[in-house]
Amino acid sequence: MTAKKRSKKPPKAKRTRSHVLRVDLASILSIDHDCDGCLRGEPCCCSAYEVCVTTAELERIIPVLPGAARFCPHLETGGGYDNIFDEVEPGLFAIDTDDEGLCLLAFRSGRKVRCSLHAAAATLGLTLAKVKPKACLLWPMAFSEGKEVLSLIDDALVFRCNTLRRGRSSSFFPAFVNAVDAVYGKGIGGLLEQETARGALLAVVSCRR
Repeated sequence: MTAKKRSKKPPKAKRTRSHVLRVDLASILSIDHDCDGCLRGEPCCCSAYEVCVTTAELERIIPVLPGAARFCPHLETGGGYDNIFDEVEPGLFAIDTDDEGLCLLAFRSGRKVRCSLHAAAATLGLTLAKVKPKACLLWPMAFSEGKEVLSLIDDALVFRCNTLRRGRSSSFFPAFVNAVDAVYGKGIGGLLEQETARGALLAVVSCRR
């Protein structure tokens, strides 16, 4: 397996048993996000971070590996599928990368980098929440260091898919609402939009996990 670069900071959501979600609305409202695949040679979220998954996420990914291998043939070995998960602490696993730092679940298609789990989900008729890690679903959002507050990552504007908005906005980029609904339960994104309409800069909502 490829050696991990431990200097990278994973944009993973903080694992917690709390059913309360705190969201920094002001930071998330400051950008637009529209992903259609990373261009080669440009900063790419699939190679900029070390992504970690929980045991529960790992158990959802493993059954989809045959579908992912259709896009990432390197996942296959003579007797099955390569173990691309490196346990970094009990119950938490880092996804291995290639020599260029690209996630081994990513693949190059034409001039763009794409996610094999995303592609496999579309092929198999599965929702993204069933197969993709929470960290990837939420990106470019992550939990602030030392705080259980969902906010925009510090280096969001390094990536082509994120653009700074002019002036204050009262509406989220659609991908944010979809991601929050997928991870925390349908309707949570709508609740956050309601808080934004009231002028809130920080929201606290109850969610399923």
